[in-house]
Amino acid sequence: MVRYVIENDLPDCLILMELVKDDFPGYKEKEFLEALYRSIERHEAILDEKGGVVTGLLMCSYEDNELTFLATHPEYRKKGIANDLIRNMKADFSKGDTIYVTTFREGDLKGVAARACYHSCGFVDREELEVFNYPCQKMALVI
Repeated sequence: MVRYVIENDLPDCLILMELVKDDFPGYKEKEFLEALYRSIERHEAILDEKGGVVTGLLMCSYEDNELTFLATHPEYRKKGIANDLIRNMKADFSKGDTIYVTTFREGDLKGVAARACYHSCGFVDREELEVFNYPCQKMALVI
């Protein structure tokens, strides 16, 4: 079930993050929690839950037209969860909006799955950049 994140979900979101934190260069729990609290307040955080397990988490910024965070539980990958989260996020934007996401560059083994997911949802490659001293790429999706 896809739904907005509420404060009671924080422990379950942290369980997910413990499983995937190595996939996020520069991850720091305190900064993640601060971002999640802000996203909860603004209704910019959604999750997928199955049997009491947070199987996916997405945060975005409506103001910046940006998908800021996306993670899928390792045991639930390749089951369409990330695509469902992105589809639900897109519904909150307007036709003609461009949504951006920053992810790994092509050729980075850490980004193979993420890039495939974003491409399958319609994102296209844009400029290369560095985030936390790590090579990344911006991608864009026109709604």
